[in-house]
Amino acid sequence: MVIYNKIIDKEKLQKYAVDALPALMSNGAKKTLARSANITQIEGIPPERAVILEFENVEAAKIAYNSEDYQLALRKLDGGADRFLFVIEGT
Repeated sequence: MVIYNKIIDKEKLQKYAVDALPALMSNGAKKTLARSANITQIEGIPPERAVILEFENVEAAKIAYNSEDYQLALRKLDGGADRFLFVIEGT
């Protein structure tokens, strides 16, 4: 899951996004569960954007994150967003 608290540079985010999702999908992501800036506040301060991808397990998510393809995409973001990226182990 990625939570974008603040998008600093939309152009950098767009360049990153062009390659990031395909890189993660080709390196183990099973599907996109949610990917949007259309977030409805129920409690607390909503982020500007959120992305949730499904992986087989935590290790598969780590492998995709560390893949050469994704790391190349990540370099394009280069400070373009204040975000948190983490893995939640499902049941």
